[in-house]
Parts: sequence; C-alpha cells; structure tokens
Amino acid sequence: MDTFIKGPSKRDVAGMKAALGAVAAGDVVSVLYKTVRFGNFLITGRAHATVLDDLMVGGLNVAAAKKNDQRQPDKDVRAFPAEFTGSFDPEAIAVGELKHGDLVLASFSQEPYGDFVITGVVTEAENDHSYLMVGPWILQTSNAQAPRLLEVQRIATAGAHVAPVPTRRGLVEVAELG
Repeated sequence: MDTFIKGPSKRDVAGMKAALGAVAAGDVVSVLYKTVRFGNFLITGRAHATVLDDLMVGGLNVAAAKKNDQRQPDKDVRAFPAEFTGSFDPEAIAVGELKHGDLVLASFSQEPYGDFVITGVVTEAENDHSYLMVGPWILQTSNAQAPRLLEVQRIATAGAHVAPVPTRRGLVEVAELG
C-alpha cells in the first residue's frame, strides 16, 4: 500500500538533475523528500520558480537554478519524479483525531505556491501532542486547525503501515509554514 513513501534505496542524482531541468514554473510535479525531522513525505503541486530561478513546490526547495539544462536537487529530495504505484482508500478525519505516526494525505493552500498535497506521517511535538505536522507543514496547533490546511485524510493508523515514523519533534520551531 505505502511503499511509495520509502523511496529508492539510493538517490539517482544524475537522473533527477536531467528531469528537474525539464520542469517549468507552473508544471505539476511530485517530489519525495526524506528528512530526519519529518520522515519521508511526498508533495505534489505546481512548480514555483524563485527570483533566483530555484525550483520550489509547496514552499519547499526542490532544486537549484538551471545550469546547462539541469538542476541540482535539494539534499532532502529522495526521488524525482516521484511516481505513486500503490493504491489506498483514505478516510476523511478531523485533524484533532490524528496521532503521531498516522499516515495521512493533507491538502494545503498558500500563495504564491497555490494548492498542494502532502502524503506523509503525522508528527507530534514532544511536549505538545496537539501540535501536529505532516512534513514541515502544520496540521494543528493547540489553538486550532492550521488556517492553510484544506483537508486531511488518514490512509493508515500508526503501526498499520510500513512508512518510517520519526521521533516526536522537539519544540525548536522557528517559523510556522502551515
């Protein structure tokens, strides 16, 4: 069901450089990230070019500016293009019902990036279990659902999937993206 969230055992940097070189602002792309803090997550949305021509999706760096028709992928990019090969039947859920380790599909909207979707594992803050994130985007704080969150669906509960689950996050948050 969710082997897509693990990604390849080794990054294909040369292949990603060439594939990313063909991406233009506005193209819909899917990128798999792998980080210690947030685990593995897949983000799908429209590519956005910065003033320096770096490529972003959903506010995250994907690749550096184009040089010789190629783009160097960000160090956290595990696979591009990231292709989904499994199937799942997510259930709509209230964000407050989610727990650390649940595998979710969450949609967000944030200008200038537009609408985008993140598939990944929910992480809680160490000392605030109501502070929930998927990837670097906030799902909920102790106050309420994040304003940029449009919808969240649970794919599988914690322990019922094989996606790697990161440890709970320390409270060293600097800026809120979600």
